[in-house]
Amino acid sequence: MIYLSNKKKTSQTDTISKIYNVMTEELSSLDWEDILDTLQQQKCILFLGSGAYKSPGTPNIEAALSDWLDAKNPDNPLIHFYSSDGFFLFRKNRFKRRVISKIKEFYNQPFPEIEEEFKKLAQIPFNMILSITPDNILTRTFDLAGFDYHSDFYFRHRKAPDFFEKPTKEKPLIYNLLGNIEEPESIILTHGDFFDYLNSVFIGSSMNADLRFELENAERYIFLGLPYEKWYFQLLLRILSMHSDKLKEIERLALTEFAHPHLRELYTEEFKIEFIPSNLSLFIEQLHAKCEEANILKEKTSNTPTNEASHHISISSIRELIGKNQTEEAINNLKIIFSSGGTKNQQNLNNLTILHNRFNILKQRYKIGTIYHQDFMVENNQVVEQLIGLISKVELA
Repeated sequence: MIYLSNKKKTSQTDTISKIYNVMTEELSSLDWEDILDTLQQQKCILFLGSGAYKSPGTPNIEAALSDWLDAKNPDNPLIHFYSSDGFFLFRKNRFKRRVISKIKEFYNQPFPEIEEEFKKLAQIPFNMILSITPDNILTRTFDLAGFDYHSDFYFRHRKAPDFFEKPTKEKPLIYNLLGNIEEPESIILTHGDFFDYLNSVFIGSSMNADLRFELENAERYIFLGLPYEKWYFQLLLRILSMHSDKLKEIERLALTEFAHPHLRELYTEEFKIEFIPSNLSLFIEQLHAKCEEANILKEKTSNTPTNEASHHISISSIRELIGKNQTEEAINNLKIIFSSGGTKNQQNLNNLTILHNRFNILKQRYKIGTIYHQDFMVENNQVVEQLIGLISKVELA
């Protein structure tokens, strides 16, 4: 254990305080009035990268996933990992299924620190949030916090659905730009996957035209935790037309400091991004506070579970709902029971929230036509089977 002298401790505290003051001063200089106005006018879009997902002991959730998969081990029997860009090379093609299963297990864990941060984001009235990670932690947070939303994701080489629900600040679109873990063939894991993705983007058939219009019609983008240092990120911005004359008037705000000054210059000049030297938590805290002052934070749209409600719900009635194929209502009723059980039911509630999120995404996939009816029924039955398993835990308690 290393002990710091009082002088060193004071010096360290002063340094941290100075950094905090600089960050706070930079944030105070932002045009908050314009940011809040674009939020209210539904013209402000949030982009989230892995750097926005804080994970204890690691820089971000991508690094935590690498540790989970033991990806940096040169003797890993399933994969070779390219740490510079985060792509994998599978030792055998059939190993991909096993690795994806491990990735799903990772993302289905509770992430309390991340979810606590995302609860604040869920209250801020963005009408669109685009993520370049394949997880559903954000939608899960929306579910748990009781906020409405609809979700979609980019699936390369699959025609975009004709149906498009216009996103609103009351019911935002959460869009996974590089695929979703619930649709394994959609996610980008290898260099080959990424080049297939680029080809699909160039063809232009896998993203709904109305969604592109919403992107192009925005007036402000906010970038949080994006991987500016990765070679492919510039290419990704270009294929999304982020450098085009059509989008040059859109205000772009990001939080980061670059180790290499030329990167900052490149993104500032080429993509017109304004960088603010602030950390994620401080920015979200400030944005949330500004929205609260302006009285534009969202209110919950779903019923909040209460202890009183749990007294009017029985396990037999939940089983009857399942038998009537009323899965959504069965999940909501079971959530009320778990929520009234205190800390002893916390793990069950976490598992139910993950299951509910999976069910919501499954319905969305079916609605937009990215899954066939037969496959939908198979996955729906799997959800029901897991739901019955959770009910059995209540009966045995």
